[in-house]
Amino acid sequence: MATSSRVLLPMLLAACGAPEAPARHATPLAPGAAAPPMAPPPSAAPAAAPAAAPSRQVFAEADPGYAFTDPDRHKKLVAALPALDAAVAAEMARQNLPGFAIGVVIDGVLEYEKGFGVTDLETKARPDGDTVYRIGSITKSFAALALLAMRDAGKLDLDDPLARWIPEASGLVYPSRDSRPITLRQLHAHTSGLPRVGTYDGDNGPSEETIVRSLPGLALDLAPDAEWRYSNLAYSLLGIVVGRAAGEPFHDVVAKHILVPLGMTSTVWSHDDVPAGRLATAYEVSQAGLARTQPVRRGAGSARGGIYSTVRDMGRYVAWQLSAYPPRSDRDDGPIRRATLREAHSTGIPMSGWGRLEPAPKPGEPLIAYSASTYGFGWIREQSCDFDDLVTHSGSIDSYRAQIALSPSRGVGVVVLTNFAHSDPNAIARRALAELARTGALAKRVPRLSDAFPAAMQKLLAVQNQWDDAAYKAMIDPVWRSRLVEDRAELAGYKDLHGACRSFAPLHVASPTSARFKVECDRGALELDVSISSSSGLVTSFVGTSRGVAPPAGLRAQADAIVALIGKWDDGLHRRLLSKTKRSRADAQQYFADLRATQGACRIKGAVREALDWRMELDCDRGGGAALQLSLRDHDPAALDDYRVAPAGGGCPRR
Repeated sequence: MATSSRVLLPMLLAACGAPEAPARHATPLAPGAAAPPMAPPPSAAPAAAPAAAPSRQVFAEADPGYAFTDPDRHKKLVAALPALDAAVAAEMARQNLPGFAIGVVIDGVLEYEKGFGVTDLETKARPDGDTVYRIGSITKSFAALALLAMRDAGKLDLDDPLARWIPEASGLVYPSRDSRPITLRQLHAHTSGLPRVGTYDGDNGPSEETIVRSLPGLALDLAPDAEWRYSNLAYSLLGIVVGRAAGEPFHDVVAKHILVPLGMTSTVWSHDDVPAGRLATAYEVSQAGLARTQPVRRGAGSARGGIYSTVRDMGRYVAWQLSAYPPRSDRDDGPIRRATLREAHSTGIPMSGWGRLEPAPKPGEPLIAYSASTYGFGWIREQSCDFDDLVTHSGSIDSYRAQIALSPSRGVGVVVLTNFAHSDPNAIARRALAELARTGALAKRVPRLSDAFPAAMQKLLAVQNQWDDAAYKAMIDPVWRSRLVEDRAELAGYKDLHGACRSFAPLHVASPTSARFKVECDRGALELDVSISSSSGLVTSFVGTSRGVAPPAGLRAQADAIVALIGKWDDGLHRRLLSKTKRSRADAQQYFADLRATQGACRIKGAVREALDWRMELDCDRGGGAALQLSLRDHDPAALDDYRVAPAGGGCPRR
């Protein structure tokens, strides 16, 4: 990247007066480096299990072809990076934070890497991409990937009982007689039922022997798989298992499969191995102000959170995670298979969920906030109104706080490392992602359409323009031919509204065999959602959407009545036009009262026909866009069966 494109805006000064460290040039995150110092080996391990014979697979000839559709996407995202200065500085001021370091990875390149404020209150040293911090529990993602690497090598099975690898675990005390033995799968997913920490001293370099000897007589908090419960002890044991399965120290396994191939030369397990002047001083809040925090030593339990690293090294780690996407057919030469990385992100169990009303959303912003998360192999996968595939993990140790957040389908990731106990790096990371989202260039990759689609669409439109039983049967997949009567009525409805239809172009591609098309017709455009069979290439389903069309007069009168009742209840109006629907008078009156409280008065903007049903697009005083869904009895526009108001377009309603 040209230097001129990396000029950044001046930064606000930190509270203690030190200027920010300069931003670095974009850094390609290529592998290749020497290994960092490693810890001594653990005790002898049991013999590894023989590798299972691989199962036979058959693959499609064509690659799925996922790609970004905006040719200027990368340019737009990089152009927005200077604006991060002001955004994260505002978050720094909000948190009253002395300093931190941040990196943004876009398409495998550390495009933005910068330090803010100071790393030491006395020396006023400034952080940058090579300043070393502890990453705390983000270490768990390294441990879980090492576990998966051993699984891929056939050296262990995720459903192995823990006691197979750590015999002392047979002395754990289960809370009920129907409890099954803890497995390795439950360790990584935090469903083992183990307490959060063990009974041994985990802060002063415990040995492997100390950890495993603490297990007999230790009571579980819960029966395995009873519920999700975070456990540092579980990951400490997981690291020991990985080392024993590999027949070498756990730290060596991580180095061999992750650190060395990625060139993470500044990533170590002890502050003793950090070069002088590179380690950020950790601070905690005390009665006298900020006080230095002394580092703890995790010893043989370091899989729970022992790693020290930098923004530059963690940028390499994030780039590697993102490189697993999209699924594709080219060579897979990474240190761990791409499918295994994707498995680590997406294979999880429900962890938490919440929702709330936003107090004062601005126009275009969501009216609600929600989050639904699962925990996989050392990673949390979150869905929210902002992102549907955010992969994250945080870290907290010795007053160091760290956060990784990446969106695999969008090819971006953020790393934030801090050395102040009161910091919230998650808020900083999300502020950075929000700034990138403002560009409109964070669209997801889409797959290439199947080569069978053009022929399938031509056959479908030919049947729509002129119904023919034989042509229909030749166009539709045999499994779905039982819908002939319904499909004939649906296609006839599209022809009545739009006349003959000819050309088509994709509007949205959901998968190689499923897409929405804009179809040009004699009277306006028709949108068709069509799916085809991946084996036969024949149509399996279709749904048409007609916008800006006039509904039957009787149906429009009922829709007008519904909208009027949202604004004010009228018993006579309900009796005349809506009394034959499924809703009783009492239920309807309460329903409209609830809508009135949340939406205010509404107006009909237009009508939409979808398949054989109708909906009205609404504009409401509160809640912005909404849709009035009208359910018809036997698709008869003169027989309204039920109605409901929902956010327009699904997903998160916006103001």
